Amino acid sequence: MQALHRGVGGALALVARGAILLAGIAMVVMVLVVAWGVFGRFVLNDTPAWAEASALLLLAWVILGAAAAGVREGFHMGFDTLRDVLPAPVTRVFQVLSDLVVTLFGAAMAWYGADLALEVWDATLPTLGLPGTVEYLPLALGGVLITLFGLERLLAHAVTGHAPAGMPEHTLLTDA
Repeated sequence: MQALHRGVGGALALVARGAILLAGIAMVVMVLVVAWGVFGRFVLNDTPAWAEASALLLLAWVILGAAAAGVREGFHMGFDTLRDVLPAPVTRVFQVLSDLVVTLFGAAMAWYGADLALEVWDATLPTLGLPGTVEYLPLALGGVLITLFGLERLLAHAVTGHAPAGMPEHTLLTDA
């Protein structure tokens, strides 16, 4: 079971890095798109119609990577305040419950996001000319990643008897 835990952790570390890389690229491109939109509006007096829709779509990809990595690294929303004032045995229950709720939320997000994406497959986004699915694809993929990372945390509870020890040694996201 320990070997499975280490193998899954190593594979998901690569997935998390890929999600953060994708989010970072999307952020840079979004900044460039917004800058071009502002330049077009105030300098050229001709706002590109695709700029706002593209920026919003890229923002969804930024959120996908950052939220999923937040689940993996353990700084997702949870019952932290309540958990910290409870006795140790109850704290353990809340740690598992918190990770379970986040995992179920990710699964629901993946399921319903995929359903939305399939519903609008034949629609076309007017300003971008892309299939409507691209609007909901980040929601579905983000849900899949949150589910995977939540399952990894639950596996750590089962194998080690406690939550993963804070953030990984080489954390992807920091406050600095």
